[in-house]
Amino acid sequence: MRNLERNLSWILLLTLTLMLLAQVIARYIFFTSISWIEEFSRIVFIWFIYLSISWIIIQGRHIRVTALDYILPPSWRWSFALLADLIWLAFNVLMAWFGFLFVRSEIEVYSETAILQIPDAVVHAIIPIGFALMAVRLTQHMVRVYVRGGPEVLYDTEKVEEEL
Repeated sequence: MRNLERNLSWILLLTLTLMLLAQVIARYIFFTSISWIEEFSRIVFIWFIYLSISWIIIQGRHIRVTALDYILPPSWRWSFALLADLIWLAFNVLMAWFGFLFVRSEIEVYSETAILQIPDAVVHAIIPIGFALMAVRLTQHMVRVYVRGGPEVLYDTEKVEEEL
């Protein structure tokens, strides 16, 4: 479970790269197109993005607006960062819930993709899955940083390279 998102993201990225390479070769060498690649690559790309976000969150390498860190007094920074993460966590839980309701409605009103005929509920299932994974990983991040006092960023390669 620790590397679930990382491994799936790499598999999806490799799949996406190979599919698009095949499409480019088919178009420019054989002057034809593989119709299902366009549709499937969009689905793979969306799943890749959602899974990669939760992978980045657990590392603490997500994008964060830090302008207030320079304005707020040092004693307020920790509290403000915690508040921001709690709001973000609430947003993720809310999106997971409404994503679940959305997918459930797509199951009730069945529809599928045009070419591959994949049920839209399967395509959009990444919305509740992705936001639920983000909530879990953000909770793990918050426990590491705010409860245990651990590092905010794991695998901080830039700082390690600067020290060498």
